[in-house]
Amino acid sequence: MDSEAEIIAEKARKSISRFCYEECKSYCCRKGYLNLDKNNVDLVTQGRKNELEAKKRLSKINENNYSLYIGDYSSPCPSLKDHKCIIHKNPMRPLACKHFPLFLEKNIIKLSSRCLAVKQGMLYPYISRLLKLGYKLSKTNTFSDFDFEKVKLD
Repeated sequence: MDSEAEIIAEKARKSISRFCYEECKSYCCRKGYLNLDKNNVDLVTQGRKNELEAKKRLSKINENNYSLYIGDYSSPCPSLKDHKCIIHKNPMRPLACKHFPLFLEKNIIKLSSRCLAVKQGMLYPYISRLLKLGYKLSKTNTFSDFDFEKVKLD
């Protein structure tokens, strides 16, 4: 992966951090499922692995992987406190958490349609820069199809 592109992507992710916990209230950490591997399951569950398995919020998928239900306001990610991730700076946190909501794969930009910042176009300046580097925007959500396809590249 292009290091310049990853620097831009990381700046994009950092640019929305305050928005995430102040306005969005970390919606992504309170909706859906989070895939974990055996190396970060204890970190993310805050040592509550057995309890969450008993409550059917954590399921073992195979020998190395788990699925954690974070599907509603009363069952957020166990590492979320006051809408802030308490493991955010830990290098062992899941890649999905590190890269959310902007994922670079080969020369493709993928944006999460669950992210309010994405829906509000807050990453537009960064997406524009990535497009100028030759990246293409994935056709995975209507916001990206609608807005970023109109970016004029010089």
